Amino acid sequence: MKVEDDLIRVTDQPYASCWEITMDGFFRANVEKQMLIDGMTSEATETVFSNAARILSQCPNPSIHEEVAKTGIVIGKVQSGKTSNFISVLALAFDNGYNISIVLGGNTLELLKQNANRIGEAFHVNAEKLTILKTNDHKSLINPSRIKEFIENGRKVIIVGLKHTKHIDQIAEIFDNDFLSEQPILIIDDEGDQATLNTKAYKNSFSKTYGAVLSLKNKLKSHCFLSVTATPQANILIETFDTLSPDFGELVYPGEGYCGLQEFHGTDCDKHVYEIPASEGNLLDNVGVPESVYKAMAMFFVGNAIRYSRGDIGNHAMLIHPSQKKYDHHIVVNKLQAILDDWKSKAKTHLAGRNDISYISMHQQLKNAYDAFISDGVICVPFDELEKTVLNRIKECSPVLLCNSDENASDSSKLYRTNIFVGGNLVERGITIKGLAVTYITRRAKGKSNVDNTEQRARWFGYKADYLDVCRVFTSKDIKDDFTSILEHDEDMWASIERAQERGIAFKDMPRIFKLARSAFLQLTRKNVAKTENYALSEWKPQRYFIMDRNTADKNKTIISNFRAQRKEQIVLESHNPVQIHAVLPNLQFTTVYSELLSKLDFLNEEILGKRFFDLLNDALEKIKKAPVVDIYWVRDAEHSTRKIRNDGSIEQLFQGRNPNISSSKYYEGDRSLADKAPDHMQLQIHYVKPTNIPSIDFFSPALALYVPENCADELSKLVVRADG
Repeated sequence: MKVEDDLIRVTDQPYASCWEITMDGFFRANVEKQMLIDGMTSEATETVFSNAARILSQCPNPSIHEEVAKTGIVIGKVQSGKTSNFISVLALAFDNGYNISIVLGGNTLELLKQNANRIGEAFHVNAEKLTILKTNDHKSLINPSRIKEFIENGRKVIIVGLKHTKHIDQIAEIFDNDFLSEQPILIIDDEGDQATLNTKAYKNSFSKTYGAVLSLKNKLKSHCFLSVTATPQANILIETFDTLSPDFGELVYPGEGYCGLQEFHGTDCDKHVYEIPASEGNLLDNVGVPESVYKAMAMFFVGNAIRYSRGDIGNHAMLIHPSQKKYDHHIVVNKLQAILDDWKSKAKTHLAGRNDISYISMHQQLKNAYDAFISDGVICVPFDELEKTVLNRIKECSPVLLCNSDENASDSSKLYRTNIFVGGNLVERGITIKGLAVTYITRRAKGKSNVDNTEQRARWFGYKADYLDVCRVFTSKDIKDDFTSILEHDEDMWASIERAQERGIAFKDMPRIFKLARSAFLQLTRKNVAKTENYALSEWKPQRYFIMDRNTADKNKTIISNFRAQRKEQIVLESHNPVQIHAVLPNLQFTTVYSELLSKLDFLNEEILGKRFFDLLNDALEKIKKAPVVDIYWVRDAEHSTRKIRNDGSIEQLFQGRNPNISSSKYYEGDRSLADKAPDHMQLQIHYVKPTNIPSIDFFSPALALYVPENCADELSKLVVRADG
């Protein structure tokens, strides 16, 4: 655990059937002590435990002997340290009358081992106080007699098992005992969107693992099944009558120093993400190694040296994720090892003071990497001063380490500070690569990709604020675009959950409508778990394309300015921080906004949020006899937005996302959150945008975004409109 571990945002909405939690018990004290030793502040630990109490209070009260089954979900961010949160819940559970907990810790032995070790290290208590059993190592102890004996002797028990049918069945067997089946049980499903959900839901059947989970649950009189995941799409989208559909949910906010979707794939994505040229060959081809691989390796070692020059001698790692096939991994390991051996030989020769003409090309590759960092704004000593450190980092680097089900590099990597990994499925979930700075990823599903699986491959997320400037991702344009779309979806999903919480809407009753761009290439989750369809209206619908014609942009600006000037006395300023200052024109009738503004603007023919959309919306509102109130926001009225414009003319990330550090004085909840002030009003945002990547366009062009409130969208969704022919 670190000072940056996740915090859960507490809302003011009370939950029914919550019970009071004792906060000063033995296990909480020990876990908190270990958190403080590991560098977490006392304020952060207090927040973690107060929010763990909030989660536990929604689980069955062990002092009330009644049959009750609850399902909850804790939603965090990829690589944000969610484990510390469920450990805190476990500690409070043991202090408040629970004796047994089950942790389903992944579907690989490495994840099982990692989870068990982390739990043991976090509690740091004698085995006679807390006994941690693993289904693969303690088979002889996981039986009713031994578990009952542990409980009667005053021990608390955690059983950590794989998400495999035989492991879950092994755990379930102990609850054939009447004494144990009466015990209140807390089940933690780590990476809860994986494996345990029913993959045969639409065949009117049960998948094996799902069936094993149901069998386990059916043997327990009082329990809570708590899923912990960063990609909850499947859990949210399954039918609400499904046994594993959450009754309650909590959002886990990353702490200070976390770098995720917004940092890598937001407005600064071009700084951190390099597109592998389509003209290059693939690393798996039989025709050598692509130039981008050499560039990635050079930036990896130069970035490592830059960290050393600052006094940061922490772990520094590179991950190559080419494929899920193990045969491909061996091909890549051999290619990279040949390069690394050559570079090590040249580094040793040059450090020994022997001139070698072959070093010239390697020197230039390293210098180009250094120059790339400098051009991106990285502050560093001159290359001449850094070069020796670069060569030493090459010389001290691990061999290329394989990380798949054939060979796990975890133990070998501990022998080095600088590591290069090649892996597939094993590095997708749960596994944390210390100091990961450079990722080279070309793996992408053929056809459609699932948002949840794709996002889990983002091992480059995590607590990296101290060295984010030297972190780089090398990938294809398709994968880069996937993550840009996932960022927009992620913002939309979190905002929807927050809005439901703030309105006191039960998790099961929350609207299951989420935004997802590039829908032809991405789908929210696996079709065998949950089916989805596109809706005509979501809560937010932004203008997609930038109007590059100056005359059209000027005409639209004039129309908007005239509309504003006629109502200048009604305009108020809304300030969130020195940059996020918006001009607001509240409480207008939609018919007025439509007739005097929206119907007069020009849009591109391919624009979704265009003339036809607003015409249809006006007709639909008249048909359902709705007259919604509209608030108009001129977003960043003084300091307008600059955005990258893609090759197809679309705007990359029109919305400004949230500041990830909730405790910052400059914290801003993001453009989407502006609707939270009056969630039953429509909101029309007017953004003035100028391209960052088209120097010939030196003007700002207006771009719109429309928020449709839930009550209005629900009624509109019942209408059918004629599609374009």
